[in-house]
Amino acid sequence: MAVLRTVNFSSDLIAARVIDNADEVSVQGPAIVVNVSPTPAFTAGSQPCLLPPFSSTIVTKAQITGTKLLVVGVGSAELDQDHCRNEGWTDFYGTKPGAPVLLKSRQDSLGAIELDCGQMLGNVVDQTGPSPFEVRANLWFSPAGTDCGIHNQHDFIEVHTQVHGHGRMQKFMSDAADTIYEDQLLSPGNTNPTPFCVARGGSFQYPWHQYRADSDCVWLAVEYHRV
Repeated sequence: MAVLRTVNFSSDLIAARVIDNADEVSVQGPAIVVNVSPTPAFTAGSQPCLLPPFSSTIVTKAQITGTKLLVVGVGSAELDQDHCRNEGWTDFYGTKPGAPVLLKSRQDSLGAIELDCGQMLGNVVDQTGPSPFEVRANLWFSPAGTDCGIHNQHDFIEVHTQVHGHGRMQKFMSDAADTIYEDQLLSPGNTNPTPFCVARGGSFQYPWHQYRADSDCVWLAVEYHRV
């Protein structure tokens, strides 16, 4: 039986809920459906269509089936930082002088899954098989033209889904903007193809990377933390 729960960062502006064990659950959209589990999911209108693990799509009137799905409403209103601050989103960089505007919503746990890192990441180094992970999610906002900060440290696997606006995930050879070597463009409903990291020695190794907001942007981060 399907279990539906509203997540803690849901609001009148961006409604979000997690659905476990969905079996042809009806969704009246438009809404972004993110398959946050390692098992295939399906959307159906005139016929079923595969929604692969760690991918997303936008549905309007459809049925969805999957082990663990996150459904995020797509509103027509353009969001700015005032909207997000009024919802209690916090400045990731705090009061650091010259820091970019990067606002973070509350984070919620979406529950536990079994995840095979080697399979998920296409990584021949890690062949340890499935292990338990906790799935967490939150929203981010940055205004147009923002470089959100080049970094290469995470103790979890992450993927990003665009909710509003247009942005990109970028990879770099070093902590310098002129060393960029890959650009992954994101429009509403898109999830970046495959996580950036590799699993090695029980940890996750990332290239230098960042999110860049081409317009005012809201995006979803889904994180996978080892239990």
